[in-house]
Amino acid sequence: MGGLIAAIAPRWHLKRELARLAVERLYQAALPSNARTAPRDWRSGDAVMDQARDKLRKWGRHLDENHDLTHSVLSVLSYQAAAVDMEPRVMNRAGAPAEAVNDELRAAWAMYRDQLDASGLLPWCELSQLIARTWLRDGEVFNQHMLGSNVTYPSALPYMVQAHEPDLVPFDLIEDNPRVVHGIEVDRLGRPLAYHLYREHPGDNITRLGFDTETVRIPAAQITHLAVRKRLGQKRGASQLAPSITRLADIGDYEESEQVAAKVAASLCAAITRGADFVNTTAAVDTASGERPLELQPGMIFDNLMPGEKIEVLDTNRPNTSLADFRRAMLRAATAGIGVSYSTATHDYDGTYSSQRQELVEVRQRYDALRAHFQAAFLKPLWMRFVQATQLAGLINTRGADPATLFDIEFTPPPSPWIDPSKEATADATSIAAGIESRHGVIRKRGGNPRRVDDERDADTALEPEPEPETESPALEVVR
Repeated sequence: MGGLIAAIAPRWHLKRELARLAVERLYQAALPSNARTAPRDWRSGDAVMDQARDKLRKWGRHLDENHDLTHSVLSVLSYQAAAVDMEPRVMNRAGAPAEAVNDELRAAWAMYRDQLDASGLLPWCELSQLIARTWLRDGEVFNQHMLGSNVTYPSALPYMVQAHEPDLVPFDLIEDNPRVVHGIEVDRLGRPLAYHLYREHPGDNITRLGFDTETVRIPAAQITHLAVRKRLGQKRGASQLAPSITRLADIGDYEESEQVAAKVAASLCAAITRGADFVNTTAAVDTASGERPLELQPGMIFDNLMPGEKIEVLDTNRPNTSLADFRRAMLRAATAGIGVSYSTATHDYDGTYSSQRQELVEVRQRYDALRAHFQAAFLKPLWMRFVQATQLAGLINTRGADPATLFDIEFTPPPSPWIDPSKEATADATSIAAGIESRHGVIRKRGGNPRRVDDERDADTALEPEPEPETESPALEVVR
């Protein structure tokens, strides 16, 4: 057909071919190609997770336990997510801060936060860090809130948190009526109604024989499910390390191969080769043992070679001079896929101020997004239940407070690392003077508590000695 059109109307044929090529260039990725296999996965997020199940989780734990870089990456991410200071912001009915209620909440939080772990093993700082680490490494974590239930509490506060690893929620629990997807019971809109948990960890074979497959149904109101979801409608979470797991594993294998090659190279020194003019003599042979003594030592001279023999030193090309550059490039790609700063994870701080500052600014946005997820999915629900528990126990007096603001809280992130303290401080002072930022905002950005800083400033002012009043010096009498 194309040849007939070209013979009759060549100009029309040219326009037709150009239009066809333009359309093909627009969707080249959708065209069949022998050089590249097109993906044909149309499955939903739940279907993809059904295929993955616990494989990503196992890889993440293996790398966390055996790969130093992965351990460093998870430590950085869990710290950035969980190292948050919580400051109550309850207001009175006039719209001003209810300082008395806020002070009581601060005191209650400082007193009881280290007793929130149901196991009694973890203080608050370690509990929050482990929850964040489990969430990022395993892809999810299930936190059961015990508020006013029939359990024994270690303190006067009737509230505890029991964090569960994702192993306790079975992937193979799938039912139609009621609808249960991977251990999570949902309604027709996909909203969780309950979570089905094993009574014991399925991998705990230390104190018992066999495994109890019976599950317990816990209402969704008592569980906060912190998960790394990458698809709409996805019920279970995938590891944050998933995009870089193969690269991290390959880096570890490559480093191990180079270490083995270096050890083998250190064991090799030289070889004795024999040419066509070789003459076998017995002068270099020990008559008692029948062996040739060739004991290597530093600076030795081979003076007992036979005629026709020569020494060739083996060149192993170890250590590999390209290893450092290759490893650095692979680690940059891996840390970018995970969402962590390359410099912080690898402790490689080479670069100018501008390049380090650019890296800090870009990765800070990813840390903020990570922290916002952790705050909304775990810290905020925990704080609301904590305030309710203090009310149930009569630990705070909320008289005069606006009920609509009783659960309001402000999160203070960890301070941003300084590349050049002088430049950072000058920039903050300039922002305050220009009205771009407030002094309290700068204090929070640096990880401080504005009220505590104000109290310390007032205390410092009170300790300063009052200046002595100036006295007029007596006029000098001129003697004539």
